[in-house]
Amino acid sequence: MKKITLLLVISLLNLKAWSQNPNYRYHELQDLGTTIEWAISIECTHHFQPLRVLDVNLKQNFKLEVGKIYKVDLGLPANYGTRYYKVTYAGDSGVDKGDELDTPPNFGSPITNLCSSLSWKYIRPILLGSTVEEAQNNYCANLTANTTREKVNIKITQSLTVGSAYFMDFGKGPNYYLIDGSSPENGDADYEFDPTIANAVFSPAALNCPKPDLQAIATDFGGTTTTTGANASVIYSIKNIGGRAFAPSHCLIYFSKGNSVLSSDDILIKDVTIDPLNPNESKYGVPSIIIPANISSGTYYVIIQLINSEDINNSNNIISSLSSFTVNQTTTPTGKPDLIIDPANTIIFSNCFDCSAALSDLGNKRHTINNQSGIINLQAITIKNIGSTASTPATLQFYLSTDGILDAADIKSTASSVSIAAINPGSSITVSKSIFSSDFGGLTVTGNRNILMSVDDSKTNTESNENNNITVIPVTFVNPFAKTVQSNVNVEDSIQPYSINVYNFEGQKVLTKEVKSIEEENKSLDSLKSGIYIIKSKNETRKVLK
Repeated sequence: MKKITLLLVISLLNLKAWSQNPNYRYHELQDLGTTIEWAISIECTHHFQPLRVLDVNLKQNFKLEVGKIYKVDLGLPANYGTRYYKVTYAGDSGVDKGDELDTPPNFGSPITNLCSSLSWKYIRPILLGSTVEEAQNNYCANLTANTTREKVNIKITQSLTVGSAYFMDFGKGPNYYLIDGSSPENGDADYEFDPTIANAVFSPAALNCPKPDLQAIATDFGGTTTTTGANASVIYSIKNIGGRAFAPSHCLIYFSKGNSVLSSDDILIKDVTIDPLNPNESKYGVPSIIIPANISSGTYYVIIQLINSEDINNSNNIISSLSSFTVNQTTTPTGKPDLIIDPANTIIFSNCFDCSAALSDLGNKRHTINNQSGIINLQAITIKNIGSTASTPATLQFYLSTDGILDAADIKSTASSVSIAAINPGSSITVSKSIFSSDFGGLTVTGNRNILMSVDDSKTNTESNENNNITVIPVTFVNPFAKTVQSNVNVEDSIQPYSINVYNFEGQKVLTKEVKSIEEENKSLDSLKSGIYIIKSKNETRKVLK
């Protein structure tokens, strides 16, 4: 017993002395793969976890800088070869684990901007035309020469901009193309194009199109006095003093009490859709309206506001009536407003590859967000008033919850709330918001959570139903720097064959095969082109980059 105790003490002393050896510096290195494309898929787009984390003791008198990425052959016995590594930890001394490198490799200079490194990136070009005239005519008319979305891997530093036009020859002759899709990763492509090769045909196409400039000319109310609940008319006149409008416009009609200045508490009466206007074309309209039953008595002005996504001048989009009119409240408003979020028309984008954009179609999926610097884009949040009277202006707030029920334990977003204008019964408005992982008190969260959208969070409305204001977005916070854990394969699964389906990045099934292990799953890709694939088996669904 004494001998065992003595040996244990000696071992601990030796371990302490070894770990404090100043000749070694302990490092943890994330393996980002053998190619720049692998590294970008792991580090930049986070479509894959690091392949492994290596523990190494480097015999040198300096530490590598944490966060830097190197391309190097560590010379390890496992013979990993030249790979990309990210330094996630660097210690002042060695530790008793991992590999010891008495002759550490020459790491050289770190890669300063991996995501903008020269690599194969995926694009979806659509033909605009073979001549600049044809391309510009199609581009300006929001048309293309055909509808074929080509599949091309292009070797470039920055991803091409979606919606921009380029002149290039990737194998189908020199033509002008509209970029309809772009990714910093390489994909399952039909063509590979390297613009860095001498004499390659490639350049941005400067296609200049006229833009609309919508001008609010005049508006008026068709009378001097009216009563709540009455039918009435509003007159408006607008003109396009710029180029052709390439998208429908909206004429928003407001009632403003007491003054002729548009403000957040004005009442939206009607949203009139205006078809595209040619240069110098005018539009005159007299839409019918119903005076809201709950509008208070007083003096009002009509204000119109023109909305067009391509308008080059917003300073002339608002105009008020020159004269006022009087509303007399002769009816007692019945009922109450009821504000809800419409999940079918709430569109969300995140890092989740196979999540439906519409919240109503999410099913059992969860949107994913990088817990270090992630973002979820709520491109459209549609708020409806399903009550019987108009609402007053309200707010939309966001919370982080573990159980999907709003209570005192939930974390309120530190970002500003979204203002919601008044909404008439049966009408809706759409707002947008970007949610950052840092919005909830700067906490680093990992795992499954729920982002709660609380409509009328300010409680300015007394609603007919106060229990339908919360809408849940299921999310998973992912740590991109977490060590990957190899899943254990059931012994029976390694012996009994099972079926897998392989899909390409476009969601098309390209292979069905029986295999006996994950190794055989990976090997089944040998017959396919380079690119990103999804393997679905009875155990899991995973992405693989070949």
